[in-house]
Amino acid sequence: MRNENLKFLLLLALFAVLPLLVSSSFFIYLYQANQHLLSHPLAIVFFHLAAIPAMAFALIPTTFVAIASGYFFSWPGLVGILISYPLAALLGLKFGRLAQKLALNEKFFQTPKVKNLLENIRKDEFFMNIFVRLSPVLPFAMINVAISVLKLRILPFLAATMIGMFPRTFIFFMLGKDAPEILAFIQNPTPEGVYRLTPLILLIISTTGLLWIAKRTFARMNQESAPVVCLQNEAEGKEGK
Repeated sequence: MRNENLKFLLLLALFAVLPLLVSSSFFIYLYQANQHLLSHPLAIVFFHLAAIPAMAFALIPTTFVAIASGYFFSWPGLVGILISYPLAALLGLKFGRLAQKLALNEKFFQTPKVKNLLENIRKDEFFMNIFVRLSPVLPFAMINVAISVLKLRILPFLAATMIGMFPRTFIFFMLGKDAPEILAFIQNPTPEGVYRLTPLILLIISTTGLLWIAKRTFARMNQESAPVVCLQNEAEGKEGK
């Protein structure tokens, strides 16, 4: 069981670190080598089609996609984001389920404590997904792999993903749209004015929401375990008599 947990944690760590290792230099290289292609009428289509697997497999952060969409395509780029993001989330979820099957066997999910915990978390799956997506510090691809163990329903998953992702995505889209020079901005995407506070606000909201869900989950688990403890105490009392 410990080896399985370690494998899954290493998988999550990989999907958290990989976008940071690949994205900046890779994106800049592609831009410098192929910037003439971005003026093609179908560039917006090919860009967002390529972004789907790139985001799903942690090859590039969603933040960079939002910045580039705003900078190169302006408002039509927002449409591309609204289409590519849920498809990337769905692809990432499918991949996460495959990956967790390789890292975790069915015995892991049949463990009473794990099974009980996942069942209670699943009761707040919609809000939990919103809050984890809202956080500016949790990588998109890592979240897909992490929540794949919950076996969420597809439509609520996609709806909550878009609700949670949209605020920070729109902010970086607007920053990219108004950026004077894309390479300098991607290398140092420093928001100005009110944008300075936005990531902190989103982080506070996300953390508060996740703590609220954790409190509800453990409260339900305690309520479910209380009758069992009482029955055990009664049984022990009768045996003592």
